[in-house]
This record gives sequence, structure tokens and C-alpha cells, in this order.
Amino acid sequence: MPNMFRKRILDRFAKQVPELEGALRTAKMKHEPTLQTPFEMLTRAIIYQQLAYKAAKTIHDRFLGLVGKLTPTRVLAKTQDELRTVGLSRQKASYLHNVAEAFSRGGFLWKYRKLESLSDLSTPEITDLFVQIKGVGVWTVQMYLMFSMGRLDVLASGDLGVRKGVMKLYGLDKMPTQKEVDTIAEAWHPLETVGSFLAWRVLDEE
Repeated sequence: MPNMFRKRILDRFAKQVPELEGALRTAKMKHEPTLQTPFEMLTRAIIYQQLAYKAAKTIHDRFLGLVGKLTPTRVLAKTQDELRTVGLSRQKASYLHNVAEAFSRGGFLWKYRKLESLSDLSTPEITDLFVQIKGVGVWTVQMYLMFSMGRLDVLASGDLGVRKGVMKLYGLDKMPTQKEVDTIAEAWHPLETVGSFLAWRVLDEE
């Protein structure tokens, strides 16, 4: 998929939030969504949670080596103790089974196993669906919506990097709370993803 931040999108954001136009024009605003299925991305997100990238990648690679082709059936064919042999915690092994059960045939998310099946659902509707899986939180769903689906209306206001970026963008004396970011970002709607990425990018430039 091409860069989701097309010129007309960035121009519209700059018009809505003129105080951020300077930062927007100098930031490297490029993102190409992966278009992964929900099962693939949520599985990866759980494995990567609270781990350094290198360690998480090692465990993820071992996990894929253990289960082979990544499908709910293959994950459920492994016991949680078997999943733990690749370096997963007991909790994460449990969460991976939860995700696999949700997307397996007969699971409550079976009908949403393909990316296209989510196209008619709003961002809040997708969030409400996925957080029903124990082990999948709002932040994880937001990352899926941004990085896999390429949704433009996702505000990761609970993300530490976004909060730090907003503090820098707006010259605040202290890091804003999630609620304060929600209030600031009302002016970003419906392009909250642009603002979230901009907040990350200004930190990258430090």
C-alpha cells in the first residue's frame, strides 16, 4: 500500500491545525500500512508487548518456527507450556490462545478474520470488538488500526511517545495526561492518526 499520508491529507491537517504546520512540513511523514489480518497483527503485538525489539523479534521468530504457518488452528494445537518453550511468559501464552480461539472457526471473531471484513466498521466499533479478547487492550487495537489498516482517525493518546510529542509540539511545561491530549486533539479530527504520527516523528528528530 502506498504512503497513507498523501499531500492532500497533510494539507488538510495543516489547514485544521495551522500551529503545527511548520513541524508537519519538516517531519518525515511516511507510512505504508502492512495490511495484515487481525489475527496476525494481534498475535505479533502480544508477543512484542513490554519487550525490547531485539528480544521480541527473537521470540516471535521462534514462535513462528514452532507453529509453522500462522493460523488459529496451529496455535491452538500447541499447549500453553509448548508456547512457553520459545520464551513466552505464561500470561502471553494464555493471551495467544485467547486470540486464536476468537478468530478460529466458531470463534466470536471468525467473521472478521479477513481485513476486508472490517471495512464497513468504524474505528470505535473495531476497538470494541477486539478488546473483548482477554489480553488485547485499546493501545494494541490502535496499533493495528494504524499500522495494518491505515485508518486516519486513530488517536493514541495513551501512548507515552504521543504524549511526549504533544508536549514538544505545543511547547507545554509538562507532559499532558491522556485526557489533556484527547482535548488538544479535538482539533485534529478526523485525522488523528496524522497528529499521532507527527508526535512520534518530532521525538525521532531529537
